[in-house]
Amino acid sequence: MSIFSPEGKLAAVLNRIGDLIVLNVITILCCLPVVTAGAALTALYSVTLKMVKNEEGKILTEYFRAFRANFRQATVLFGVSAGALLLIILDFYVLRTQNGTMWTVYKGILLTALILLGTYMCYLFPVLARFVNTTKNTAKNALLFSIIHPFQSVLMLITMLIPVILPFLSLRVLFLEVLLGIAGPAFLTSIYYRHVFQGFETAKAA
Repeated sequence: MSIFSPEGKLAAVLNRIGDLIVLNVITILCCLPVVTAGAALTALYSVTLKMVKNEEGKILTEYFRAFRANFRQATVLFGVSAGALLLIILDFYVLRTQNGTMWTVYKGILLTALILLGTYMCYLFPVLARFVNTTKNTAKNALLFSIIHPFQSVLMLITMLIPVILPFLSLRVLFLEVLLGIAGPAFLTSIYYRHVFQGFETAKAA
């Protein structure tokens, strides 16, 4: 089979990139009202977790079905976690000019809390997308995953932060951000999440 065949590997890769571009644009648009960001990210992971196993159907249909199904829980979880994130960032801003041992220690505590919250949020929406559970148990399970796999959690956080950091280094990547800045990292991290979740499901079934 030729590499340029409609059923060849090149075509499959291009189709996958096309799907991710569609997902990225939809997710950005659905995140714009801010309050809908949690549902948008959950819907994104609902699709990418299936894409890594080639189990997805129609991208738009699956995305908006997941968006509607998880809207309430995702909005609550996003509101609480984003609120906590904002408080930590505001603390950093207020303390930016403070010096001294006590303030340095406090900034270190805030930085640790920021990293822990970041790794927790990396799991939050994939867990909600993958498992049907109460809001409380979803939050609890996301926290447990981030604690049980600390090294991998930090790697997931770095992967998700790269698109956030790159525009500050060069504005030339903004076009790429619009195309794949959210969906690309979500797809890559979904490979890991799917593996972890399957291990959890197998252990739970045993």
